[in-house]
Amino acid sequence: MLLNNKKASLRKKKRLFSGYFFYFSCGAFTGILISIVFIFSVVYLNSDGLNIYLNKEQIFNVISYEVDRQTQEEFPAFIQEVRSEVPFLVEKYIQEDFIRIGDLEIGGYTVELPEQLIGELEKDLRNDVTYYIYELLDTLEEEKFVNELSSSITGDVLNSLFIDLNGRKVSIPLTEHYSIPLRVWLE
Repeated sequence: MLLNNKKASLRKKKRLFSGYFFYFSCGAFTGILISIVFIFSVVYLNSDGLNIYLNKEQIFNVISYEVDRQTQEEFPAFIQEVRSEVPFLVEKYIQEDFIRIGDLEIGGYTVELPEQLIGELEKDLRNDVTYYIYELLDTLEEEKFVNELSSSITGDVLNSLFIDLNGRKVSIPLTEHYSIPLRVWLE
């Protein structure tokens, strides 16, 4: 008797499982079908496609945060790279014979300056230019400059977004031959 009860119980569970699977399959198929009908009806009823409205302040906050973060991360490495190139650039643009002085006239007397003095003047000039560039780079590393730079970049990105994206129609491919048109509005 106990064996018969177990067999009956197993048959009942098997029937219940197949019934639940059938209902689940019907529900999933119906849900997918309703979604497809909804998408096609929205697309065909509205010839411009779906309208998407994006909040300007939220976009500003997201872009501002990302630009600040990346600027804080990458700016010190950029400054270090520029610092390592400064002596080479100064040497490149202030080459030998940068200072050309022929004869120097003082009080009616003509004095010819020795080449060694002109070479020392050029060397001092290169050192001074290098020093002042390093000083400038040190002031650029301050947080105030980094914040100004990131806010400037954020403003440029947002202006570009509003000019290029606002009201633009974007097609998102759904299948190989059909795409869903979206119109993006920034408000």
